[in-house]
Amino acid sequence: MKKLLLLSALFVFACSGDNSSDSSNQTFFEKYDGVVWQEETLEDYLSRIQINNGNTITRKSYFVEDGDVYCDISTLLGSNFIEVNENSFSWNEQAEYNGVIETWITTVTATNNGNNLIIEYSDDPDYPEYYSRTTLTDPCE
Repeated sequence: MKKLLLLSALFVFACSGDNSSDSSNQTFFEKYDGVVWQEETLEDYLSRIQINNGNTITRKSYFVEDGDVYCDISTLLGSNFIEVNENSFSWNEQAEYNGVIETWITTVTATNNGNNLIIEYSDDPDYPEYYSRTTLTDPCE
């Protein structure tokens, strides 16, 4: 009986291994916090993006075209998120153009262990944006 209890205890211990290295419980924001990606484009501009996880989720964007430089930080409102998982998230966006309010869904997906990022817009599905991970810590560098 003593051997059976010991064997049972060893089995339970062996099956309850440490899963702390398992990142499947992380959200996109936790897993890719602070990563900077740069857009892959043949166009004559430079675009980088960074998602930061904190008390609020922020998107830091850097854009250079025709000598104009923009560095912007915006908050991604949690109430606008449709879905958040380990390697992607989507949210509702809204903007006003010439007095007309437009809405669309933006989906961000990390692939290749976060080395690549794809951003897709529901109002322009034929033109996804492709990004590659950089070693930068700030997209505005």
